[in-house]
Amino acid sequence: MRKTNSIAAAFGAIAILGTLLGSCTPDKKASDTPASPNASSASSAPKTPDAKSVATKTESAAPSDARIIKVKIDGLETYKHPSGLFQIDAPKGWKPTENKKPNEVIVLWFDPTKNALLTVDVFKAPAETTPEQLTTLLETFLKSTFGTRPGFALEKPVKQKDGSIQIVWGYDESIKNITAKVQGNSFISRNGDKVSLITTGGVADQIPALKESFDRVVNSYKVDPAVAIP
Repeated sequence: MRKTNSIAAAFGAIAILGTLLGSCTPDKKASDTPASPNASSASSAPKTPDAKSVATKTESAAPSDARIIKVKIDGLETYKHPSGLFQIDAPKGWKPTENKKPNEVIVLWFDPTKNALLTVDVFKAPAETTPEQLTTLLETFLKSTFGTRPGFALEKPVKQKDGSIQIVWGYDESIKNITAKVQGNSFISRNGDKVSLITTGGVADQIPALKESFDRVVNSYKVDPAVAIP
């Protein structure tokens, strides 16, 4: 089975969530900063039944500081990995960055405000790797990486309609005297001899406005079992 530090490398992108609050409006009273009525704009394509569903945890997320810039998703565009290994519909304007690793492909997208992200990680799985082992590996990594963060919480794994396993996690992040709850949705699955890990993340109280777009993103993912990991 793949060692925990292999997943840690994949989540090196998620660890950057510490910068989620890096983009804020100039420091002033919250009442002086009106909230945008259109926090998100989803793809105009017809909505289809979702195999994966991004969770929202509004009951545990107090309203964030009004100085935190709202994330907007104005449609999606298809990203195809140069090797042909996978494709996914990513939010328009989110530029992909690939982290090179042997036998593993990791691609990270940040929104322009740096307040939301998308990551895709694909690596080869030994034949004996089971969904239960992958779930345990993901849980262990999340706990070891974020477990000491203030307000850390890890939801129970939930099996999705397509057989993937979802884990919702979060913690409190503070920067520039602003604190907000960060929430991530991670989906792990096996496709032939490959394991795919897809994560969306952002400021927790913004996730409900982004859910429809995020659902489209995670459900658009396709991996080609015939393509070798470069």
